[in-house]
Amino acid sequence: MATFHGREKIFIHFDKPQYQINDTMWLKGYIVSGNMNTVNDSSRIAYIEFIDANGQLVKRISAICDLGLFYSNITLGNQLFPQGNYVLRAYTERMRSFGDSLFFQTPFKIINPKAETWRATLNELSFTDDRLFIAASLRADEQASLSNSRVTVALRSKNKTLFRKRMITDAGGNIYIDTLLKNHSDRKNFHLEITNKDLDLKIPLPDNNQPIDLQFLPEGGRFIVGYKQRLGFKALNIYGKGVDVKGIIKDSKDNTLTSFESVYRGMGIVELTPLQGETYTAWLDNGSSYKIPPAEARGWALQVGYTGQADSIVIKVDTNDPADTVGCFITGETRGYNFLKGRLRKKQHHELRLPASTFPSGVARITLYNANGVPVNERALLVWHDDDLKLQLTTAKNVYSNKDSVALTLTVKNDAGEPVLGSFSLAVLDTSQVSFNINAENIVSYMTLSADLKGSVETPYYFIKNPRSKATDALMLTQGWVKYDFGNTPGKYGYEKEFAIRGKVTNILNKPSANTNVTLFGRDGRNGIFFKDTLTDNEGRFYLRDFPLFMTDSVSTLIKAVNKRDKSFGVGVEVFNKEYAEMPQPETIFDPGSILFDTAAKRAIDRRSAVMEQLRRDGRYLEEVIVTAKARVPGSKNLNEDGGSDQTITQSVLEQTPKDDLLTVLSKQIPGFPRMRGMPFTIGRSRIEIVIDGMDLKFFEMNPIDVLQYYSAEDVKGIEVMRSPRYSMQYQVRFNEGKVDFMNPPIYVEITTHGGVGPFLKKMPGMYLLKPNAPFVGRRFYSPKYTSPDQETVFPDLRQTVYWNSDIITNKEGEAHISFYTSESKGNYLVIVQGSDLKGGFGTLIAPLRIKKDSE
Repeated sequence: MATFHGREKIFIHFDKPQYQINDTMWLKGYIVSGNMNTVNDSSRIAYIEFIDANGQLVKRISAICDLGLFYSNITLGNQLFPQGNYVLRAYTERMRSFGDSLFFQTPFKIINPKAETWRATLNELSFTDDRLFIAASLRADEQASLSNSRVTVALRSKNKTLFRKRMITDAGGNIYIDTLLKNHSDRKNFHLEITNKDLDLKIPLPDNNQPIDLQFLPEGGRFIVGYKQRLGFKALNIYGKGVDVKGIIKDSKDNTLTSFESVYRGMGIVELTPLQGETYTAWLDNGSSYKIPPAEARGWALQVGYTGQADSIVIKVDTNDPADTVGCFITGETRGYNFLKGRLRKKQHHELRLPASTFPSGVARITLYNANGVPVNERALLVWHDDDLKLQLTTAKNVYSNKDSVALTLTVKNDAGEPVLGSFSLAVLDTSQVSFNINAENIVSYMTLSADLKGSVETPYYFIKNPRSKATDALMLTQGWVKYDFGNTPGKYGYEKEFAIRGKVTNILNKPSANTNVTLFGRDGRNGIFFKDTLTDNEGRFYLRDFPLFMTDSVSTLIKAVNKRDKSFGVGVEVFNKEYAEMPQPETIFDPGSILFDTAAKRAIDRRSAVMEQLRRDGRYLEEVIVTAKARVPGSKNLNEDGGSDQTITQSVLEQTPKDDLLTVLSKQIPGFPRMRGMPFTIGRSRIEIVIDGMDLKFFEMNPIDVLQYYSAEDVKGIEVMRSPRYSMQYQVRFNEGKVDFMNPPIYVEITTHGGVGPFLKKMPGMYLLKPNAPFVGRRFYSPKYTSPDQETVFPDLRQTVYWNSDIITNKEGEAHISFYTSESKGNYLVIVQGSDLKGGFGTLIAPLRIKKDSE
């Protein structure tokens, strides 16, 4: 019996874990039902979001799903995707009914090869009472320091700035902060930002002056007096990564009871029998201490584990309260299906032994309920029968040359050795330029393990390869939980079958306009043009559907409605906005030195520099000319002769959140901009003046908050911010009666609307301009073909992603044939294959491909 129906899972295979600016990300998605992992064709649209390290949406695209599969790609242009860490998140409309803990989410990195790399080292930190002292050093590499340089230092907690100061580093590249912070007892998610024109570093600060966060979690969720129980523990460093620890546990009398040591990625297990009225403390070898959760005087203890042969699961249930043994029952489920259910007898100790084959592969949950049906204990356990699909690659040669033709044969069988018909995606990476962790997330580990666990799992494939290890058991004790949250309305979000545009037409009296002709003119990219029309119903509503396949993510539409006299006067058009999942709270993701290149990335950048230098010597490369130009807003009435501004918010930025009102947009894009009514309409000591299409709101005595909440981002072509005297002077002369304030100049915000008529008419009658997030068909990966190894190319072929194929279909013999050409790189290759038989089976393969070196 299933505990619920309709859950879905998404997994996305994208070509590599890190990109350079302006690279293209290639991806393929798999959607399955959440119960038995079979193909799910109920949802026909998937949403893919790219979120920066501050938790802000950078880009959202959507893809058409067919038979549980979808394909897409995105160019990571430097305007939207500067160097940094990002999160890729994906979900369907239906998945929103179960809470965002089930959304697919994975990090990736973008590197700017031209940017300097810096290290920030936290030398000293103390946070006592309200006093904060920090000593940090900045270095470009192991030798050079950022000496005698101006930097801006800010202390932030999530999106709130607690301290900001301009400083100058000393001769050793050091900075020192000694300040008082008031009313900030919650010291979580603190981080230090150090910036100037050359660097942007973020340093996380540990809570309570401790560089390690160590938590102990009792098995089953309850720590009961008098029973020897296991506690899982997990230690994280300030970068949110597991760190190995060892130590001892003492009681309140300073007696050492036991020792503990992590077994993998900061996780481990320790056994302890708590006594009535006693407290326990864990002491690490470095002298730091952590409290063990207090034991409860009465309650249930649940223990679950494997027998020595791992062919059976043993469940032990104990209670020290005889009165609490009536009416209790236990269940065991995997992926929403119950495979165990029964009522406990009226006694204080129970032991149940089940064949491991009772549960399918996946995260099994044993839950104990009291007589009222309230869960009191839960324990997760990884069940793994080694029943993933078995993939094998056969090559025509053992070693390949540069610009050589590669022929691969992929063979797929199930665990019974039978050939499998399925859909697979394949990436070939140059390992001299891209590093790849073989224990990273893949379709097997995600569908079997990660999708049913809390938080981010480091190296999840390791646990699939070691399913009965102490490390895996420690993972289940610390992260073996996921919340299926239906919200207030069970199944609130249904399956989305197609892309459609819905809206309403009203007359001059704001009443529904029935049987009104609605026409949509659309453009797909630069060339594709399409047209739709319909009539409104008796409630004035219209529904536009059956759109063509879009080939780009740049779709724009103009919706027009006319009255019976074929006029737009007095006609209003409203489009029902598409709702998306809320942005997650940012989990501050740091690398130890902001962006630090790994060895492979560094080699790729050095190689690129060497190639460009060789091209210069050969006379085949034109020296780069850097042109600095201001981003212009078409139609802007900017008063500066050069159209200059201190900040420009372009239409491409506004299009990312078209339905946000301008108050929300400005508060996100302009640091310190007031977020709500009642706050001083200033940034620091400088007042804010709003100008729309060259018209000053102050002249019309209009409340700027009202106006900014009235307009939405889609109504605006662009926004220019003039905060420095250089750019605000002309505005002060025009709008401030010629009085120029050089000390605290007003900050002028020039808003250019599509209508261009100032703060009066937001939309033209009978018309609505809409840039929908329309699903599009991704383009194909271009793979060059060479007639011979001596064929010359204009630029050296140094592809990082040597080959990508998202549409590999095995035949009835379980085989598929793939071919591509090698590049000019001397590095070896790694072939990553992932896919599904669409019936609940998943498989992955990571295999090397050798390239002949010059010495061979």
